Amino acid sequence: KAFDSVSHTHILAVLKQKGLDDHIISIVKDFYENISTRIKTKGGETEPIGIRTGVKQGDPMSPLLFNLCTDPLLWKLEMSGEGFQHEAAEVTTMAFADDLVLLSSSWSGMKKNIEILEAFCELTGLKT
Repeated sequence: KAFDSVSHTHILAVLKQKGLDDHIISIVKDFYENISTRIKTKGGETEPIGIRTGVKQGDPMSPLLFNLCTDPLLWKLEMSGEGFQHEAAEVTTMAFADDLVLLSSSWSGMKKNIEILEAFCELTGLKT
């Protein structure tokens, strides 16, 4: 569900925040703006249904866009979360594609990490 839930507004905001060229952002915006789908039923096709969330399935650019969209979450967890000490580093997350594991050495630290995750999901529309 994570790939389907990230808002298109958040995708564009992250690209801008990351400093991508305006031309590239415009291409991505055109790619995700005013898109719709229809559903075939026994009675025919439905009217167009607008799509305002999610990265496009099967598009080679989608995993990169999704990873860029979750990068602010990973950064926030690293800066403000409470992980566990592993050698010289404090580790708060392990992430791959749309899989995320929160790590902490305490219940209070895990609660804080979950609060950061929930705030991010509320802000971006991401579903867990």
